Order: sequence, then structure tokens, then C-alpha cells
Amino acid sequence: MISQGAIFNSAGYPVIFASSLGEIQHHLERSGFDIAVLNHTLSFADRKKLAQQIKETDGDTGVLVLHASGALKNPNADIAVDSRLGPQAILLGLKRVETMQAMRKSQAHLDQQFVVIVDKDRNYIYASDAACELLGYDRVQFLELRIDDVVAGATTVTEPLFQQFVNDGTQRGVIVLRHRSGRLVQVRYSAEVRPDGSLLAHWQPFAETGVLTDKPAECSQGIKS
Repeated sequence: MISQGAIFNSAGYPVIFASSLGEIQHHLERSGFDIAVLNHTLSFADRKKLAQQIKETDGDTGVLVLHASGALKNPNADIAVDSRLGPQAILLGLKRVETMQAMRKSQAHLDQQFVVIVDKDRNYIYASDAACELLGYDRVQFLELRIDDVVAGATTVTEPLFQQFVNDGTQRGVIVLRHRSGRLVQVRYSAEVRPDGSLLAHWQPFAETGVLTDKPAECSQGIKS
């Protein structure tokens, strides 16, 4: 834990250490912090319980789990990283939590809509509660995915469509998404390249009419922003 704290300190993050469940509870009740880091020294049950308590106390607090199983059945975690991957992976995870917090604040009014944001490499960096529920993922699981993992047809569909979107600046159309269970979900979407370089999409699901078959996406010409 001390070595992990040193990683954060070396990157300019002040750290409050807690080496036991009791100390963590003490800080939760008395200290203000932006991000809680829950690592392998805690049991799975304690990580899950603490993540829930942190979110109930302040929903804006980020929760970074440093454990290989961090994405499993912990809906209140934001990002999970296997700490064995090293300091750079841990710091990247922390940066992703900060990005998610900023996106959540700026998109708070859209959280009940089906909204997702990706970076230039097609990695999801924000997913609204409604979007997570639509595809059956906890947020921490969703933010481990890329567009290629979600769009039916994978890279053969997403890569040319995404490149056209980036070039045009906006895009609208119909696309088929894959639910965590494997079920296919057809949605209308409208997407735009935002001034900060992130790429935002709104989904509008069709009424469910049974099982869909994979088919390529359809899109309309965008307008360069």
C-alpha cells in the first residue's frame, strides 16, 4: 500500500493512508477526498461494501479498485485496474477516474438518457446510467470496453464508420448493439465530435420486437464541425 501511495505522490497527488477497515471508516466519516483507492489488502466483500458507502455519502467521489477482480459485481466502482500491471497502468486508471468525474459533471443532466462518450481510440470514457442498463453492464465493466466490443459486427463495421464520423464531425443512423447477454439491441443514434476532442453519441432504442440478426450499420452524411 505504501508503494502505491508513493506512485500517486510522485505524480503530484496528495494521499491519505488507511491500513485497516477501521481507519478507512474513520476517514470516510471525517475526511473529504476526491477519489478513493481500494486495493488488494481489502476483501472482495469489503471493497464492494466500501464502494457503496462512498457513493452513498458523496456520489461525486471517484472509486478506483486496484484488483484483478475489481470489475466483478461491484456496480459502485468507477474504474478497475490490476495493480500487477505496474505504476503506469495504475496512474492511467486514476486519470480515467478523473476524466469520468469531469464527464459525469458536465453530462449530469443527461444521465437518464442513453449517452456514451469515447476517445479517439474508440475506448468508452463515459456511459450514462441508462446506457449501462440498456446493455446490461455495471459502469466499471462498460468503461473497460471499446466501440468494437459493443457494436454487432465488431471492427469490420466500427472502424470505417468511426473514421467517417471523425472526418465529418457529426453522424446519424441506425446501428445494432450487443447486450452483455448476447442479445442484439437496435438503436437510432446521433453523434458529434465535441470541441474538447471527445466523441459523444445519443442512442434511442427501438421498441423490442424479438431477436435481431447482425446487419451492417446505416448512417447519414455528417456535417463537418
